[in-house]
Amino acid sequence: MAVSAVVAAGNPARANGRQVWRLLWHTSRPLAILVIAWATASAVAAPVVVAVLGVVVSKVPGAVEHGMGSEAGRSLIIWLVVAALVYAASLIVDPIGGAIGTACDARITGDIQARLLRAVSGPPGVGHLEDADVLDRLSRAEGSLTGFFPGSAPVTWVGLLSGRLAGVIGCAVVAYYVWWLGLLLLIMWWAVRRWMLVAVVRQASDLRGQSTLMRRAWYFVGVGSKLRDAKEIRVFGLGDFVADRFRDAQRESMRATTAGLRSVHTRGVLCWLAVVVTYALALTTIALRARDGAIDLRALATLLPMLSVTMGTGSVTFDDIQLAWTLTALPDVDSLEDDLGGGGATLAGARTVGDLPQRSVRFEGVRFSYPASSSEVLCGVDLELPVGSSTAIVGINGAGKSTLVSLLSRLRDPTAGRITVDGVDVATLDPTDWQRRVAIMPQDPVRYPFTALINVALGAVEHSEDRAGIEESARRAGFDEVLKQLPNGWDTVLSRELPDGVDLSGGQWQRLALARALFATRHGARLLVLDEPTAALDVRSEARFYQRFLEITDALTTVVISHRFATVRRADRIAVLDGGRITELGTHEELVELGGAYAQAYGVQAARFGGRS
Repeated sequence: MAVSAVVAAGNPARANGRQVWRLLWHTSRPLAILVIAWATASAVAAPVVVAVLGVVVSKVPGAVEHGMGSEAGRSLIIWLVVAALVYAASLIVDPIGGAIGTACDARITGDIQARLLRAVSGPPGVGHLEDADVLDRLSRAEGSLTGFFPGSAPVTWVGLLSGRLAGVIGCAVVAYYVWWLGLLLLIMWWAVRRWMLVAVVRQASDLRGQSTLMRRAWYFVGVGSKLRDAKEIRVFGLGDFVADRFRDAQRESMRATTAGLRSVHTRGVLCWLAVVVTYALALTTIALRARDGAIDLRALATLLPMLSVTMGTGSVTFDDIQLAWTLTALPDVDSLEDDLGGGGATLAGARTVGDLPQRSVRFEGVRFSYPASSSEVLCGVDLELPVGSSTAIVGINGAGKSTLVSLLSRLRDPTAGRITVDGVDVATLDPTDWQRRVAIMPQDPVRYPFTALINVALGAVEHSEDRAGIEESARRAGFDEVLKQLPNGWDTVLSRELPDGVDLSGGQWQRLALARALFATRHGARLLVLDEPTAALDVRSEARFYQRFLEITDALTTVVISHRFATVRRADRIAVLDGGRITELGTHEELVELGGAYAQAYGVQAARFGGRS
């Protein structure tokens, strides 16, 4: 439901009640029933305790006058026992409710987080991960900006309803003795709550509008606290700089909510005055009636503490603020699922890939520009990748090599032109099916905190039982040499953040990534993309990679991106990408003889290594 609708309603709990209850019920019906049982018990506990204590107080004079052995004394003892039992029962309601609430919160939080992960990782394309609106909604849905995850909304909502029910019961008890006073308290608290919640929800809405600034602020928290950035932060002395940038961004994000805070404070003062006047009237009325004998001791002992119970009808607590914030984020969960799973971020195409490609993959006049940019990264690329051959793509930084690979992997679609597989437009193929035909060894591979075995098996996770294939892929990639150094071999956990875990060097992670990609080619991938495959390798490892290059790429359609000509010269063909176009194409010898950009760059690099050719 839109935030404006919530504000208009003045009551976020009621406006989103169905959505919250549906979330709770669908997550776990047994937990939902337990939560309702707890809420009901919590609602009646306070009024019952007060009412029983009122009876106890009314029995005291008779017991004092006639003695504890009299009927009045025995009655007092019975009611004291009843009061003790009722009070003891009320004391365990909150701990039990806390345990139920924690279990429910954890269950709902896990389910929502899983839904969000499926939503953002489900689309075959990656464009939505660069969309500021999607990132804002994701941050709100995760609760990372406010610290309140939407999963806590159901328990908070039920808890608030329980408190309001207790307050209503309290008003009913007051009305039993003084009908118009109970009605007045009910109306006063209803008006106070409604008026205050309008300001609270509006503030939550204002805070929602600052999601981008808040994401920027929390980015600096990540930079300052993550091991990934620790070296630069310390070497360059950026600790204070990062902290100051966080403080500035955080203050800027909160500045827009200042007006909302003033409104909350102003309304709070006015509501406080209304409560004081009403309670003064209530106390005066009760005192006058007691003086005139219109109410007895039992009524007096019940009415006075019951006034505090009526506060639950309309008092606004921090739980209301938390609920307002979390309820503004709940719609983001549903919208992300609908938009990312319902076609908004999904690439078109439904045709099964089958045994494609058999002949070649072709780029035909391919152009591409990023949504936020007015310039083209690729502006008319024509290139053929024959099946079973290796093609190297070289070019300066920013030439569009990585973009070309993302289009080949169909992480994005061209803005113009097309990519064909044996003459079939790849845009007509099922994108997920096509991506299973492409294996990538990225320059900066993902470092999964699993065992070495699982890290390689993730190249074709559905075939993780193929131990022989995993070991063969590791041998071809040279990762078997790394395994000899690991304390538990294949069972070594590759993360220092986990017990008995170890980390790998950059070059070792690259060899593992190559093994993972080769394992994917063993189970269906037809194209192998090597992005700077030797960037993090030492000289010896690089030399061994060169020696194994033909074995690694044998019978595969391979695309190699590298700045190191010792690598690309072994490819069947080399394509020079310059200005968004393929400007040179041929073997290493042909391009050197041509004397163009490739030959000049090769000459510069060869000179750095003593003129080695």
